[in-house]
Amino acid sequence: MINSISKDKLPKNYGYVLSSSQLDCMLSENNITVHTDLRYCYSKTPGSLLYAYYWIPNNLIPYYRIYIQSGTVLSGDVKAAKTAVSDVVLPEFMKWITYILGLPENSTLFNKQPTFSATFENGIIDIKKDTLEETKPKEYPCPN
Repeated sequence: MINSISKDKLPKNYGYVLSSSQLDCMLSENNITVHTDLRYCYSKTPGSLLYAYYWIPNNLIPYYRIYIQSGTVLSGDVKAAKTAVSDVVLPEFMKWITYILGLPENSTLFNKQPTFSATFENGIIDIKKDTLEETKPKEYPCPN
């Protein structure tokens, strides 16, 4: 369940590609019940699809939480980027957050905030995610 949603106004020729209901559905289907904040942000550099980070409880905020920023693409890329988010980005994000939630609270990965990012440029999806395993950023061709 998404706990809060905020949205920046966009200039012409830009569009958002993530649907909050789509994300909420994916979280529910995967039994992800962590406090989730979603912010739609205008990206001066188009192609930022999704950026997320995960916090464990601390002295100021006593609960686990996910902060997600959904960026923008140029209007001409909206259709392809929506397909990319649906077919590649959200499934990879779900794998990542499930992995993160399965770690013990004293995991060394929590020495900093674990992050997930997905960008879209020239029909290529670039995904970077923090894990304990050594991972290189992966590039995915955009699904047709």
